[in-house]
Amino acid sequence: MNKTFNKLPFCCALVSILGIASQAIKANSTYQLNRIVDDLGNEIPEWIEHNRAFTIMLDVQDDLENTQQENFKITPQFEVMLGDHDVSSMFIYKNGQLQYLGRTPLPHGEHLLQISFKSTDSIIFVGEASLNILSPSGFKQASWTPRLELNVNSQLDESELGDSPPSEDPRFTQANANFGITSHHENDQLAVSSSFNFFATTEQEEAVQFASKANNADKIDLTDYQVDVSLGNHQLSLGHTSYGSNPLLIDSLSRRGVSWSYENESSLSFSGAMLSGVDLTGIDNFTGLSDYQKEYVNALGFGVNALTDARISLRVEGFIMEAVKSSASDFGLGEISSAEENRGVGFKVITNDAQGKLSAELTIALSQYTNPDDDSLDFGDDLVELETEEAIAHNFIFSYQLFDDWQLPWGSIAGLTLSGSHYKAEPFYQTLTAYIQANVETKQLGGQYQLGDVSGAFSSQSSQDNLDNIVTILTTRTESDVFNASFPLMQILQGDDEEANSPWLPNIDYAFQSVHQFAINAPDEALSGFNDNSHLPDQFTKSHSLSTSWQIEQHSLALQSNYSDQDNRQIGRDTADFSNLQHALTFNYTQSEATQWSFSIGRNRQLDKELNKIQYSNSFNLSYNWQSQSGLSINANYGVSKDEDSLEESENTSTTADFGVVKRLARGEWWLPAEGSLSFRVTYNDSESIDRVFDQMSRFGNTVALLGFNLSFQ
Repeated sequence: MNKTFNKLPFCCALVSILGIASQAIKANSTYQLNRIVDDLGNEIPEWIEHNRAFTIMLDVQDDLENTQQENFKITPQFEVMLGDHDVSSMFIYKNGQLQYLGRTPLPHGEHLLQISFKSTDSIIFVGEASLNILSPSGFKQASWTPRLELNVNSQLDESELGDSPPSEDPRFTQANANFGITSHHENDQLAVSSSFNFFATTEQEEAVQFASKANNADKIDLTDYQVDVSLGNHQLSLGHTSYGSNPLLIDSLSRRGVSWSYENESSLSFSGAMLSGVDLTGIDNFTGLSDYQKEYVNALGFGVNALTDARISLRVEGFIMEAVKSSASDFGLGEISSAEENRGVGFKVITNDAQGKLSAELTIALSQYTNPDDDSLDFGDDLVELETEEAIAHNFIFSYQLFDDWQLPWGSIAGLTLSGSHYKAEPFYQTLTAYIQANVETKQLGGQYQLGDVSGAFSSQSSQDNLDNIVTILTTRTESDVFNASFPLMQILQGDDEEANSPWLPNIDYAFQSVHQFAINAPDEALSGFNDNSHLPDQFTKSHSLSTSWQIEQHSLALQSNYSDQDNRQIGRDTADFSNLQHALTFNYTQSEATQWSFSIGRNRQLDKELNKIQYSNSFNLSYNWQSQSGLSINANYGVSKDEDSLEESENTSTTADFGVVKRLARGEWWLPAEGSLSFRVTYNDSESIDRVFDQMSRFGNTVALLGFNLSFQ
């Protein structure tokens, strides 16, 4: 006991001495950041390796530090922050230096290095500097982002109504997952990005390759992937890539394969692609080129700015393409397609003026298409050899702004922009790398206008087929005229004075369209099978649409009416005319930030003039939505529709209702390391039909309870 009390004065004295020493360091020692050097004493470069040793040189404003540390053996404590990362433990202090030895890698990226001195009761800022760390692979930017989305859907129960047969599987659970990984690595000249996506399912019918492999398709498979590499002006893409910008030859063709492009500073570009001849999914034929001898698309392209005058620009683009596709059976359709070969060349010329008033684009393509000999189709018989067809297609579009600041007598501004197009594809034009409607010529002229606050558009178009005028084929022409206008009454009547604007003034939109489809030739009855002129179409349709909408605070109201009249002028069917009148009202009411109501009613009246019969369709819908800040939401919908006719021959009534509850899950909620949702839904469908002509009545419907769970990890 005496020995313990004898030691007590000594301990108290030691604590007092250390406290005085620390106060001395706190009061008299001031540190400042001087510079950062490498292990050879040289200034570090802008970017350094993630484990390269370096030293932070500090300036000490007095020499008390040395004497006090030597006397009391106290090492100053520092806090070192690299961005949001505390890396203090990676640094050793020695003789006015903070040394990083490179034993533990530093986090890569562009960082702000901040250094602070820890005294007994405060933290004193020392200094800061930029410190950029390369990734382990030597990139300035490097990121890997895995992704997983898990979905589990269960049907808890199903009950049938009326004449509905019982369900074969009223209770079941299905699950699927989308998962993958994306990456991005970048340096001064080199950038590499990648994306790999997979799909897994418990249901065979949902398998990625079920359409081609049926029950042999894997339930876990690759859906798509893409690797993009950029090196200066060069770009290379591998995987599911898209190529082409000629809409008549090869236009944004998305296939698995490889594509590359180069563009210099003067906008001279070259590109090319080697792609699969068919759409591919799954891990099979990973590159898309394993069946390259049988199915492929090869293409080369160029682009050049032929004219870069200050007043107008002119760019020319060209493509050459070769595609081959082998025959393949389609077990779903029960069809066997023929082998196909296609070669083509296309050009596109684009011009714009410096003021942005004129823009024009001319696209032209020559395609050579054939069906080559295919041994899989002969079945021991001699096949008829098909001729190789060559055809041309072109498309020209333009727009020109006549004026945009014409002063009207009442002070408003008027503007008018004209536009037009001419498209023609010869009868045998066909390509494997673009979707083209052949044997058609279309002309269109229109424009957009503005008269103060009133704006709209107009156009007139005609289209004709059978361009070779074959006498045994029907030639039809379609002429269409369109006009629309928008009238914002609030701006028109009250101008820009926001205080005077009345929300009761609606926006009014009007649209008109007329379409005339008719035959312009009469094929010979003996050669074509047409029954004189009674088979020649001649139909004229007009439609008007008027919609009015109000926005009053957080509420909205919309009224819409549509009228159409179809006049059939075909010989023998000139009374087969129809007229249709439709009205709809929609009201959206926002009760609060969490609660919204929606209400709509509609009525449709269709007159069949040939049968002197009117068909009525009436509908009613009501929906309710509520959502809390915690992520819980409730939605309910109820709808009724009824169809009947003036002759009381039939009647159909359909009722639908559903109720759902969804809980959005934030990351960390319910101890889950991901975002997601939990949902419960009940649906009700009931349809009743009455046929008074044949004295029949039927009713079908069901009630289904569903449960869903979703998690998203990223």
